[in-house]
Amino acid sequence: MDLHILIATQEKPRRDLCFEVAKRLGLAVSLAESALRAFDILDAGRVDVVLADARMPGLGMLDLLKSARENSPETDVIVMANSTEAELAQQVVKGGACECIIRPFEADDLQRLLGRVIQKKQMSTENRLLREQLETHRGLGTLIGSSAKMQKVYEMILKVAAKRHPVLVLGESGTGKELVARAIHSYGPWRDLPFVPVDCGALSATLIESELFGHVRGAFTGANRDRSGLLVAGGKGTVFLDEIAELPVELQSKLLRAIQEREVRPVGSNRRMPLEARIIAGTNQHLEGAITRGTFRKDLFFRLNVVSVKLPPLRDRKTDIPALVHHFIDRYSGTSGGAKDISYEAMSRLMSYDWPGNVRELENCIQRALALGSSPEIQMSDLPSNLLYAMQAGSGDRRISTLRELERDAIRQALEMTAGDRLRAARLLGIGKTTVYRKIKEYGLEDIVNSSHLS
Repeated sequence: MDLHILIATQEKPRRDLCFEVAKRLGLAVSLAESALRAFDILDAGRVDVVLADARMPGLGMLDLLKSARENSPETDVIVMANSTEAELAQQVVKGGACECIIRPFEADDLQRLLGRVIQKKQMSTENRLLREQLETHRGLGTLIGSSAKMQKVYEMILKVAAKRHPVLVLGESGTGKELVARAIHSYGPWRDLPFVPVDCGALSATLIESELFGHVRGAFTGANRDRSGLLVAGGKGTVFLDEIAELPVELQSKLLRAIQEREVRPVGSNRRMPLEARIIAGTNQHLEGAITRGTFRKDLFFRLNVVSVKLPPLRDRKTDIPALVHHFIDRYSGTSGGAKDISYEAMSRLMSYDWPGNVRELENCIQRALALGSSPEIQMSDLPSNLLYAMQAGSGDRRISTLRELERDAIRQALEMTAGDRLRAARLLGIGKTTVYRKIKEYGLEDIVNSSHLS
């Protein structure tokens, strides 16, 4: 994030010192040697930080503070005052300035102060952007869905993203456990460092040990050179251990020791290497049951399960299906030809199916329909046969909800989640507010709006 600082002081030596410190911190700098120049800069555009003398001819600090806040409410003002101006500085801080530094000061003192203000501002900006993204109720990062269950997942991701302790991501196959791990990595301060996914169930015990911990030349047949393992390759970034329950028990103890001691010993070596990466593990298995069966270590479970994020299966968040469907249509339809929408009947079928393969199965279904279909809309005939058979098999013992019923329930849920706020409900559903007003009347949902206003 590029930040702009205004330095306002008549004293050239002080102005030069502040300029050097600000440039050292990577800030864009504007200088003002007069009150008139300071107000002109504030009027010209966004200023993130103001560093100004408590007293300058023609410049009242409270007036400057007011002007800065009028142009940008999030502008931080730092007062430079000497010991005789303490009372004035106190008034300005009470008026909204964030910091005061007593003159004379050293460059290191100013750098520490500015660094603290910048870090706080960056965190505040990132949190605001994340809150705005959550307010759209469309998803987080590459995760799609606006249901209440997914909102809880997003909130948990944002809570743990800035922390380094291990996270255990739980969910059925196809729910998007790696997407959650990537979101935790992407929304944390280490987003620019490596993200290393490891499928613990894809390799044999010998190979997975070498992949995770590395090996030295001659450690086993075919080991012709030293190789760093993926735990070390993650650096200070994130290593995602997918299907952690598939890791052989003998390697679980080695992984536990590596996490506890924060160091890794390559296969065939006595030398230890530092483990600096954050560990996120994922599984579709019930680990407590695996512990009872003796296939998963209890101590490793407790070490990984500092925080857990549980992903709901798609059958428990069916209101997210339309958003997911249109997301996959946009992704796979391409720019030339191909369906751009889905028919009423086809969407009804998708909404009534229980999706044992979760989001991955839905994604495959839409890809197949786009590949086989020839009309502008995905039709029932484009859907996989197993969806059609499931509808026929279930038609005798349970009723399939109509799209009208699902729409009514989705609008009701959105109104309940927003305490009857129709504008927020429209944003939540991704439709226009006039459509929400019309649908509220059509489905007789005025009672939710009226009762919320009365409460």
